[in-house]
Amino acid sequence: MIVRVLGTAGVHAAGSPAPGLERKARELLTILTLHAPAAVTLDELARLLWEDPPPSAVKTLRAHLSRIRAALRAAGPGADVERAGRDAYRLAVPSGRTDVGLVAAARARARRLLADGRPDSAAAVLAEARALWGAGPELPHTAAAAALRRGWDQERRLLVQEHLGSLAAGADPGSALGELEQLTIADPLDEPLWVHFVRALHRAGRQNEALRAVAEARAALVEVGLDPSAALREVQAEVLRSPLAPVARPAPAATVAVPVRYATGVGGSTAYARLSGDGRDLVVLNPALLTIDGLLDGAHARAALAVLADHAAVVCLDRRGIGLSDPLDPREAPPDQWVADVRRVLDDLGIDRTDLFANFDTGLVALEFAARHPDRVRSLVLAQCYPRYTRGDDYPYGMDRGTTETLIRDTVSPADPAHGVDSVAQAAPSTAADDEFRQWWNRLGRRAAGPAVATAVRTVATTTDVRHRLPEVTAPTLVLHRRNCLNVDVGHASYLATHLPAARLRLVAGTDALWFTDSGELLRHTVDFLDARAG
Repeated sequence: MIVRVLGTAGVHAAGSPAPGLERKARELLTILTLHAPAAVTLDELARLLWEDPPPSAVKTLRAHLSRIRAALRAAGPGADVERAGRDAYRLAVPSGRTDVGLVAAARARARRLLADGRPDSAAAVLAEARALWGAGPELPHTAAAAALRRGWDQERRLLVQEHLGSLAAGADPGSALGELEQLTIADPLDEPLWVHFVRALHRAGRQNEALRAVAEARAALVEVGLDPSAALREVQAEVLRSPLAPVARPAPAATVAVPVRYATGVGGSTAYARLSGDGRDLVVLNPALLTIDGLLDGAHARAALAVLADHAAVVCLDRRGIGLSDPLDPREAPPDQWVADVRRVLDDLGIDRTDLFANFDTGLVALEFAARHPDRVRSLVLAQCYPRYTRGDDYPYGMDRGTTETLIRDTVSPADPAHGVDSVAQAAPSTAADDEFRQWWNRLGRRAAGPAVATAVRTVATTTDVRHRLPEVTAPTLVLHRRNCLNVDVGHASYLATHLPAARLRLVAGTDALWFTDSGELLRHTVDFLDARAG
């Protein structure tokens, strides 16, 4: 026999609820169980059950108590509601026979396991306790009961914190990251959650993200006038004391020779390649100066493209001015030429409608194309994208214009090359310690475009504003954004999700602006979205 009140209240015998308890009786059972083994007076019970107790409150209470007593006795011997003194009652059920008692015992057991250096065992015990705690206690909707409900809501929150803290300290800290990220988004002032989140990131070898989380936690606290606690300062020190963990490189994918083709029209020729021939068409617009041959030469990009190619017929292209495509025409705006590139490739392949995947600055191209040619776009996936890059009087997200111009100059042609911008750390912090990635990135940058074109491309990327186009983009859109992205303000994603007519927002863990590094969670959401649309 067990008394359950964490969720719908009831007395259960051999796994089956005993019948016959109406709502007020269930609420009364919940109050007695939450207070057990202490007794509660009739006056206090009446105050909790009714906002304005009726004259018959005591009589009604005694009738409900009689029904509860009958249900307890029917479920198992020795269970009862006992009278204590003249006008008080208490639940006479062993704590191991109530879900409240079982959760309390599990938390105590987990604390002992943690003290013994066994966090994984503690996490398993607390996972069972969380499963037992189905929902909030079934309590009356009165002012007096509201305080009781708040107290137990806090107890449930503490249970979640203890479980996630145990996971963060255990052998698989990454298993706690998804829930910790969502909880810190929901309540950015909950310091214990931040401490667990930072520790889990740190122990998972994601030091840059851990430091970013510390900064975000401190900013949230400072905003409301609070100083960081000793626990938050200590976990920050833990991260700083440890050297950067080596980055786990993706397993090398087999290099596949993909022929580059050209879509030629009045405006010139656009280089493209089809990476797979089966499934629905997906045009991947890669950011900045990334080229077709460069993508297939890089382990991270090749592996990520292979995941997409398992679910769609993937097409990549070089925008005009980049890689193997014709140079930009100085008489025409680059965004217009890039939109024409997409249309030209679709026409050359005979594709009537496609899914579009864009990242960073190519989000501008995808949005403009979808607004101009809604009949050609089945859906959009926008990863770390924006409708405009810089802040303005009517747009509070992103960098200021002066900082952006300096960043472009110091990235493309710094006055002192020894002190130029570390573009790898800026675009993909997760790869900052990966020498192989750095070599690939620098090699790709040198062969994609000269300094003048590189400056022009980056200038267009940071000065174009397509906000006025968003209402015209009617295709279903998945807005993906890494919550701690260093190079693209997460506010851009919120703006896109709010102003696009058919958009959903998914925030994922990570700091990288590039879509194909640290890409596991981002790719899962993308594939799920595309598969759902295909079905």
